[in-house]
Amino acid sequence: MLYYDTISCALDLNAAGKRSGWVDLAHSDHIHAYSAIRSPIGWIGSGSGPVALIVGGNHGDEYEGQIIARRLFAELQPEDMLGGAIFLPALNMPAVTSRSRISPLDGGNMNRAFPGGEGQGPTRGLAGFVTRHLIPRAQLVLDIHSGGGTSEYLDATYLTLTGNAEADRHNLELARVFALPWTMVVPMGSTGGDLDSAALAAGCAMISCELGGMGTLSRDSLRLGWQGALRLLAAQRIITDAAADRLGRVKAEDTRFVDMGGGSRHVTAMTQALAEPLVGLADHVEAGQPVVKLHPLFDLGAERLTLTAPVAGYVAIRRTGAMVQPGDHVLTITPGISPDTLT
Repeated sequence: MLYYDTISCALDLNAAGKRSGWVDLAHSDHIHAYSAIRSPIGWIGSGSGPVALIVGGNHGDEYEGQIIARRLFAELQPEDMLGGAIFLPALNMPAVTSRSRISPLDGGNMNRAFPGGEGQGPTRGLAGFVTRHLIPRAQLVLDIHSGGGTSEYLDATYLTLTGNAEADRHNLELARVFALPWTMVVPMGSTGGDLDSAALAAGCAMISCELGGMGTLSRDSLRLGWQGALRLLAAQRIITDAAADRLGRVKAEDTRFVDMGGGSRHVTAMTQALAEPLVGLADHVEAGQPVVKLHPLFDLGAERLTLTAPVAGYVAIRRTGAMVQPGDHVLTITPGISPDTLT
Protein backbone atom coordinates (compact mmCIF):
# COMPACT_ATOMS: atom_id res chain seq x y z
CA MET A 1 0.00 0.00 0.00
CA LEU A 2 1.28 3.45 -0.93
CA TYR A 3 0.34 6.49 1.17
CA TYR A 4 0.89 10.22 0.89
CA ASP A 5 -1.12 12.86 2.76
CA THR A 6 -4.79 11.86 2.21
CA ILE A 7 -3.96 9.73 -0.85
CA SER A 8 -3.56 5.96 -0.99
CA CYS A 9 -3.03 3.31 -3.66
CA ALA A 10 -3.22 -0.47 -3.24
CA LEU A 11 -1.97 -1.39 -6.72
CA ASP A 12 1.19 -3.54 -6.78
CA LEU A 13 3.66 -1.74 -9.04
CA ASN A 14 6.45 -4.29 -8.59
CA ALA A 15 5.25 -7.69 -9.79
CA ALA A 16 5.26 -8.74 -13.44
CA GLY A 17 1.92 -8.78 -15.25
CA LYS A 18 -0.94 -6.42 -16.08
CA ARG A 19 -3.27 -4.96 -13.48
CA SER A 20 -5.28 -1.86 -12.74
CA GLY A 21 -6.56 -0.09 -9.65
CA TRP A 22 -7.08 3.39 -8.25
CA VAL A 23 -5.33 6.28 -6.63
CA ASP A 24 -7.81 7.20 -3.87
CA LEU A 25 -8.08 10.77 -2.64
CA ALA A 26 -9.88 11.34 0.65
CA HIS A 27 -11.35 14.84 0.76
CA SER A 28 -13.96 15.98 3.25
CA ASP A 29 -16.50 18.47 1.96
CA HIS A 30 -20.29 18.53 1.60
CA ILE A 31 -20.21 16.10 -1.36
CA HIS A 32 -17.23 13.84 -0.61
CA ALA A 33 -17.27 13.44 3.18
CA TYR A 34 -18.01 9.70 2.92
CA SER A 35 -16.36 8.99 -0.43
CA ALA A 36 -13.08 8.33 -2.19
CA ILE A 37 -12.29 10.36 -5.30
CA ARG A 38 -10.78 7.68 -7.51
CA SER A 39 -8.31 8.13 -10.36
CA PRO A 40 -7.51 5.00 -12.38
CA ILE A 41 -3.96 3.71 -12.42
CA GLY A 42 -2.53 0.81 -14.39
CA TRP A 43 0.68 -1.20 -14.49
CA ILE A 44 2.12 -3.51 -17.13
CA GLY A 45 5.53 -4.97 -16.46
CA SER A 46 7.89 -7.72 -17.47
CA GLY A 47 9.71 -7.68 -14.15
CA SER A 48 12.88 -6.19 -15.64
CA GLY A 49 14.01 -3.27 -17.76
CA PRO A 50 13.29 0.47 -17.60
CA VAL A 51 9.94 1.93 -16.49
CA ALA A 52 7.88 4.71 -18.07
CA LEU A 53 5.28 6.86 -16.30
CA ILE A 54 2.60 7.88 -18.84
CA VAL A 55 0.31 10.72 -17.76
CA GLY A 56 -2.87 12.25 -19.17
CA GLY A 57 -5.48 14.47 -17.56
CA ASN A 58 -2.97 16.75 -15.83
CA HIS A 59 -5.51 19.37 -16.90
CA GLY A 60 -9.08 18.15 -17.11
CA ASP A 61 -10.08 19.82 -20.40
CA GLU A 62 -7.26 18.21 -22.40
CA TYR A 63 -8.28 14.91 -23.98
CA GLU A 64 -5.64 13.50 -26.32
CA GLY A 65 -3.40 12.40 -23.45
CA GLN A 66 -6.26 10.82 -21.55
CA ILE A 67 -7.12 8.65 -24.55
CA ILE A 68 -3.51 7.79 -25.49
CA ALA A 69 -2.76 6.58 -21.95
CA ARG A 70 -5.97 4.51 -21.86
CA ARG A 71 -5.37 3.02 -25.32
CA LEU A 72 -1.82 2.05 -24.45
CA PHE A 73 -2.97 0.26 -21.31
CA ALA A 74 -5.80 -1.50 -23.18
CA GLU A 75 -3.70 -2.65 -26.14
CA LEU A 76 -0.36 -3.54 -24.56
CA GLN A 77 0.11 -6.94 -22.91
CA PRO A 78 2.83 -8.25 -20.57
CA GLU A 79 4.53 -10.12 -23.43
CA ASP A 80 4.95 -6.76 -25.23
CA MET A 81 7.06 -5.36 -22.43
CA LEU A 82 10.82 -5.19 -22.14
CA GLY A 83 10.40 -3.05 -19.04
CA GLY A 84 7.32 -1.63 -17.38
CA ALA A 85 4.84 1.23 -17.65
CA ILE A 86 2.66 3.03 -15.12
CA PHE A 87 -0.47 4.61 -16.62
CA LEU A 88 -2.23 7.64 -15.10
CA PRO A 89 -4.84 8.72 -17.66
CA ALA A 90 -6.66 11.11 -15.29
CA LEU A 91 -4.05 12.55 -12.96
CA ASN A 92 -6.36 15.33 -11.78
CA MET A 93 -9.67 13.44 -11.74
CA PRO A 94 -11.66 16.28 -10.09
CA ALA A 95 -10.65 18.54 -13.00
CA VAL A 96 -11.35 15.77 -15.54
CA THR A 97 -14.91 15.14 -14.31
CA SER A 98 -15.64 18.87 -14.25
CA ARG A 99 -14.08 19.31 -17.72
CA SER A 100 -11.97 22.16 -16.39
CA ARG A 101 -8.31 23.15 -16.31
CA ILE A 102 -8.23 23.35 -12.52
CA SER A 103 -9.63 21.27 -9.67
CA PRO A 104 -13.05 22.34 -8.39
CA LEU A 105 -12.02 21.07 -4.94
CA ASP A 106 -9.39 23.73 -4.25
CA GLY A 107 -8.87 25.71 -7.47
CA GLY A 108 -5.53 23.96 -7.87
CA ASN A 109 -3.69 23.78 -11.19
CA MET A 110 -1.97 20.39 -11.14
CA ASN A 111 0.83 21.55 -13.43
CA ARG A 112 1.72 24.32 -10.99
CA ALA A 113 1.51 22.08 -7.88
CA PHE A 114 4.71 19.97 -8.09
CA PRO A 115 6.59 18.69 -6.17
CA GLY A 116 3.47 18.80 -3.98
CA GLY A 117 3.14 18.84 -0.24
CA GLU A 118 1.22 17.44 2.68
CA GLY A 119 -1.56 19.43 4.33
CA GLN A 120 -1.75 21.83 1.36
CA GLY A 121 -4.96 20.65 -0.28
CA PRO A 122 -5.90 17.84 -2.66
CA THR A 123 -4.09 19.11 -5.76
CA ARG A 124 -0.72 19.45 -4.04
CA GLY A 125 -1.39 16.17 -2.26
CA LEU A 126 -1.84 14.33 -5.56
CA ALA A 127 1.27 16.00 -6.97
CA GLY A 128 3.18 14.90 -3.88
CA PHE A 129 1.97 11.31 -4.31
CA VAL A 130 3.36 11.27 -7.86
CA THR A 131 6.64 12.84 -6.73
CA ARG A 132 7.08 10.51 -3.76
CA HIS A 133 5.90 7.18 -5.17
CA LEU A 134 5.76 7.19 -9.00
CA ILE A 135 8.55 9.36 -10.41
CA PRO A 136 11.26 7.46 -8.43
CA ARG A 137 10.12 4.21 -10.09
CA ALA A 138 10.48 5.61 -13.61
CA GLN A 139 13.36 6.27 -15.96
CA LEU A 140 11.08 8.11 -18.43
CA VAL A 141 8.06 10.37 -17.86
CA LEU A 142 5.66 11.20 -20.71
CA ASP A 143 3.13 13.92 -19.84
CA ILE A 144 0.64 14.55 -22.66
CA HIS A 145 -1.12 17.94 -22.81
CA SER A 146 -3.20 19.94 -25.26
CA GLY A 147 -4.29 23.56 -25.35
CA GLY A 148 -7.45 22.91 -23.34
CA GLY A 149 -10.51 25.10 -23.67
CA THR A 150 -8.72 28.42 -24.05
CA SER A 151 -6.09 27.85 -26.73
CA GLU A 152 -4.82 25.77 -29.63
CA TYR A 153 -1.15 24.78 -29.97
CA LEU A 154 1.02 23.51 -32.71
CA ASP A 155 1.43 19.77 -32.28
CA ALA A 156 4.70 20.09 -30.39
CA THR A 157 7.07 18.34 -28.05
CA TYR A 158 8.30 20.41 -25.12
CA LEU A 159 12.07 20.16 -24.69
CA THR A 160 13.22 21.54 -21.33
CA LEU A 161 16.89 22.49 -21.13
CA THR A 162 18.35 21.73 -17.71
CA GLY A 163 21.91 22.99 -18.14
CA ASN A 164 23.18 19.44 -17.68
CA ALA A 165 24.80 18.64 -21.02
CA GLU A 166 24.31 14.88 -20.83
CA ALA A 167 20.66 15.11 -19.77
CA ASP A 168 19.96 17.75 -22.42
CA ARG A 169 21.50 15.62 -25.17
CA HIS A 170 19.42 12.65 -24.07
CA ASN A 171 16.16 14.63 -23.96
CA LEU A 172 16.97 16.21 -27.33
CA GLU A 173 17.31 12.74 -28.81
CA LEU A 174 13.99 11.74 -27.22
CA ALA A 175 12.33 14.80 -28.80
CA ARG A 176 13.64 13.69 -32.19
CA VAL A 177 12.29 10.19 -31.60
CA PHE A 178 8.89 11.46 -30.42
CA ALA A 179 9.02 13.52 -33.62
CA LEU A 180 5.97 15.73 -33.46
CA PRO A 181 6.04 18.29 -36.27
CA TRP A 182 7.35 20.96 -33.88
CA THR A 183 9.57 21.02 -30.79
CA MET A 184 9.23 23.97 -28.40
CA VAL A 185 12.46 24.64 -26.49
CA VAL A 186 12.06 26.06 -22.98
CA PRO A 187 14.48 26.74 -20.11
CA MET A 188 14.28 24.87 -16.81
CA GLY A 189 11.74 26.42 -14.46
CA SER A 190 9.95 28.42 -17.17
CA THR A 191 6.69 27.06 -15.77
CA GLY A 192 6.95 26.86 -12.00
CA GLY A 193 5.59 23.76 -10.32
CA ASP A 194 5.18 21.61 -13.42
CA LEU A 195 5.60 17.85 -13.69
CA ASP A 196 8.52 18.36 -16.09
CA SER A 197 10.58 20.11 -13.42
CA ALA A 198 9.80 17.46 -10.79
CA ALA A 199 10.82 14.63 -13.13
CA LEU A 200 13.99 16.34 -14.33
CA ALA A 201 14.97 17.22 -10.74
CA ALA A 202 14.71 13.51 -9.93
CA GLY A 203 17.07 12.64 -12.79
CA CYS A 204 14.29 11.22 -14.97
CA ALA A 205 14.20 11.58 -18.76
CA MET A 206 11.19 13.77 -19.52
CA ILE A 207 9.02 14.43 -22.55
CA SER A 208 5.88 16.54 -22.44
CA CYS A 209 3.88 17.75 -25.38
CA GLU A 210 0.98 19.87 -26.59
CA LEU A 211 -1.51 18.28 -28.97
CA GLY A 212 -4.17 20.53 -30.46
CA GLY A 213 -6.58 22.15 -28.04
CA MET A 214 -9.79 24.23 -28.03
CA GLY A 215 -11.35 21.78 -25.55
CA THR A 216 -11.96 19.28 -28.34
CA LEU A 217 -10.36 16.03 -29.50
CA SER A 218 -8.37 16.29 -32.72
CA ARG A 219 -8.01 13.06 -34.69
CA ASP A 220 -4.82 14.32 -36.34
CA SER A 221 -3.27 15.38 -33.02
CA LEU A 222 -4.32 12.10 -31.44
CA ARG A 223 -2.69 10.15 -34.29
CA LEU A 224 0.56 12.10 -34.00
CA GLY A 225 0.69 11.65 -30.23
CA TRP A 226 -0.08 7.94 -30.47
CA GLN A 227 2.63 7.29 -33.04
CA GLY A 228 5.12 9.40 -31.10
CA ALA A 229 4.41 7.48 -27.89
CA LEU A 230 4.99 4.16 -29.65
CA ARG A 231 8.31 5.35 -31.08
CA LEU A 232 9.41 6.68 -27.71
CA LEU A 233 8.49 3.56 -25.73
CA ALA A 234 10.21 1.28 -28.23
CA ALA A 235 13.35 3.43 -28.45
CA GLN A 236 13.65 3.42 -24.64
CA ARG A 237 13.25 -0.36 -24.53
CA ILE A 238 9.99 -0.15 -22.59
CA ILE A 239 8.10 -2.14 -25.24
CA THR A 240 9.25 -4.43 -28.04
CA ASP A 241 9.65 -3.25 -31.62
CA ALA A 242 7.10 -5.88 -32.62
CA ALA A 243 4.51 -4.37 -30.26
CA ALA A 244 5.19 -0.86 -31.51
CA ASP A 245 4.79 -1.97 -35.13
CA ARG A 246 1.62 -3.94 -34.36
CA LEU A 247 0.04 -0.88 -32.76
CA GLY A 248 0.85 1.45 -35.64
CA ARG A 249 4.35 2.86 -35.25
CA VAL A 250 5.55 4.80 -38.28
CA LYS A 251 9.00 6.16 -39.08
CA ALA A 252 9.91 9.44 -37.41
CA GLU A 253 10.03 12.55 -39.57
CA ASP A 254 12.07 15.65 -38.88
CA THR A 255 10.82 18.03 -36.19
CA ARG A 256 11.16 21.82 -36.43
CA PHE A 257 12.60 23.58 -33.37
CA VAL A 258 11.28 26.92 -32.05
CA ASP A 259 12.30 29.07 -29.09
CA MET A 260 9.48 29.10 -26.54
CA GLY A 261 11.73 30.67 -23.91
CA GLY A 262 13.14 34.18 -24.00
CA GLY A 263 12.71 34.55 -27.74
CA SER A 264 8.94 34.10 -27.88
CA ARG A 265 6.47 36.98 -27.55
CA HIS A 266 2.72 37.25 -26.96
CA VAL A 267 0.35 39.40 -28.99
CA THR A 268 -1.87 40.82 -26.25
CA ALA A 269 -5.19 42.68 -26.37
CA MET A 270 -5.60 45.75 -24.16
CA THR A 271 -9.26 46.46 -24.82
CA GLN A 272 -12.54 44.55 -24.77
CA ALA A 273 -13.10 43.55 -28.36
CA LEU A 274 -13.70 40.86 -30.93
CA ALA A 275 -10.34 39.60 -32.20
CA GLU A 276 -10.14 38.85 -35.91
CA PRO A 277 -7.04 36.78 -36.73
CA LEU A 278 -5.14 37.82 -39.83
CA VAL A 279 -2.77 34.82 -39.72
CA GLY A 280 -3.15 31.13 -38.89
CA LEU A 281 -1.45 28.62 -36.65
CA ALA A 282 2.03 27.65 -37.98
CA ASP A 283 2.20 30.69 -40.29
CA HIS A 284 5.54 32.49 -40.41
CA VAL A 285 5.29 36.22 -39.76
CA GLU A 286 7.72 39.13 -39.83
CA ALA A 287 8.24 41.63 -37.02
CA GLY A 288 5.74 44.45 -37.43
CA GLN A 289 3.38 42.42 -39.63
CA PRO A 290 -0.34 42.90 -38.83
CA VAL A 291 -1.57 39.69 -37.22
CA VAL A 292 -4.82 40.58 -35.38
CA LYS A 293 -7.53 43.19 -35.89
CA LEU A 294 -9.58 44.20 -32.83
CA HIS A 295 -13.19 45.33 -33.23
CA PRO A 296 -14.17 47.40 -30.12
CA LEU A 297 -17.16 45.70 -28.58
CA PHE A 298 -19.38 48.61 -27.52
CA ASP A 299 -18.67 51.39 -30.02
CA LEU A 300 -19.50 50.70 -33.64
CA GLY A 301 -17.97 54.02 -34.68
CA ALA A 302 -14.65 53.46 -32.89
CA GLU A 303 -11.54 52.86 -34.92
CA ARG A 304 -10.51 49.26 -35.24
CA LEU A 305 -7.12 48.43 -33.74
CA THR A 306 -4.43 46.43 -35.49
CA LEU A 307 -1.99 44.34 -33.46
CA THR A 308 1.36 43.50 -35.04
CA ALA A 309 3.91 40.73 -34.50
CA PRO A 310 6.54 41.85 -31.95
CA VAL A 311 9.13 39.44 -33.39
CA ALA A 312 9.63 37.37 -36.49
CA GLY A 313 8.71 33.71 -36.11
CA TYR A 314 5.94 31.15 -36.24
CA VAL A 315 2.43 31.39 -34.82
CA ALA A 316 2.70 28.71 -32.13
CA ILE A 317 -0.42 29.30 -30.02
CA ARG A 318 -3.71 31.00 -30.72
CA ARG A 319 -6.59 31.90 -28.46
CA THR A 320 -9.73 29.80 -28.89
CA GLY A 321 -12.45 32.44 -28.50
CA ALA A 322 -12.86 35.69 -30.40
CA MET A 323 -13.98 37.73 -27.37
CA VAL A 324 -10.99 39.27 -25.59
CA GLN A 325 -10.43 41.38 -22.50
CA PRO A 326 -7.47 43.60 -21.56
CA GLY A 327 -4.49 41.32 -20.90
CA ASP A 328 -5.70 38.40 -23.01
CA HIS A 329 -3.02 36.87 -25.23
CA VAL A 330 -4.40 36.36 -28.72
CA LEU A 331 -1.35 34.74 -30.32
CA THR A 332 2.16 33.64 -29.36
CA ILE A 333 5.00 34.08 -31.85
CA THR A 334 8.09 31.83 -31.54
CA PRO A 335 11.31 32.27 -33.54
CA GLY A 336 12.96 29.27 -35.10
CA ILE A 337 16.06 27.85 -33.44
CA SER A 338 18.82 25.55 -34.68
CA PRO A 339 19.06 22.26 -32.74
CA ASP A 340 22.85 22.56 -33.08
CA THR A 341 22.76 25.37 -30.49
CA LEU A 342 20.91 23.34 -27.85
CA THR A 343 23.69 21.17 -26.36
